[in-house]
Amino acid sequence: MAQASRDRVGVDLRDIGDAVRTAARVRQTTVAAFAREALVEALGRPSTLPDRIAAEFDRAEIVKLTLRMRQHEAEALILSAGGLGLSYGEYVARLVTKTPLPMRAAERAADRAALMASTDNLAALSVDLAAFVRLLRMGSSAEVEKYRRRIETVDIEIRRHLDRVSALIASV
Repeated sequence: MAQASRDRVGVDLRDIGDAVRTAARVRQTTVAAFAREALVEALGRPSTLPDRIAAEFDRAEIVKLTLRMRQHEAEALILSAGGLGLSYGEYVARLVTKTPLPMRAAERAADRAALMASTDNLAALSVDLAAFVRLLRMGSSAEVEKYRRRIETVDIEIRRHLDRVSALIASV
């Protein structure tokens, strides 16, 4: 038995395109499956392929789409999708459905790094606050002075951290 191959053929449907798409829809199959069925019938051979494809047909499934575009447009697509950390299909789907695109992958990485640094800063601040409170309980004013400047800026650092977290969460 010969090994099955996946030969591909491009067909210019000209003015029968609408009729072919309608007929395929009526049969609950794809245009490609409809065309295969017509070719099998033209060969005079019975086929169960269209019935099998119709039974498996689901409009919600992901389908393969081939796009023809100029070289520079294809390169722009590749760079844009890659820069956002998306596949080509996901990128085009978001453009078509007008779904907001995520921030560039490099920007997201920079935001994550800034958020991690800010969180580390808050953790260090928490340690300083705990030490400050212990010193206050002991009454050692010379030791308390070295924490004074750090404690005076607590609200600013917390607000800065919350701004970073909010921006990152909103972008995701």
